[in-house]
Amino acid sequence: KCLSCVLPFRSMDILNITKEKGEKFKILAGTDRSQIGVMTIGPGEDSGPKEVHDGDQVIYVIEGEADVEFEGEHAALHEGEALIIPAGADHSIKNNGIETLFFLTFYAPPAY
Repeated sequence: KCLSCVLPFRSMDILNITKEKGEKFKILAGTDRSQIGVMTIGPGEDSGPKEVHDGDQVIYVIEGEADVEFEGEHAALHEGEALIIPAGADHSIKNNGIETLFFLTFYAPPAY
């Protein structure tokens, strides 16, 4: 199948993810069916109060270590690891490490 037929992009702009490091939270691009964003969390900080989204959220750690809590369970994510938070699951993300946490986040359908 043609990927562009399955995922109708509005543009073919290439995103420079690394230049966005330092953004607390920023949606970089999206379509009618998904969004991609970044988040930077300093040591000892968190993403804020627990949230619930109507769709799935994927977190992919670029730098640092994330402690992801969802539905009362914890998962430690390291550089190069990803996790899916299912739709309807309350969740939060904390940086328990000593380095800055920088990660990509994908939402399907868009949450913001």
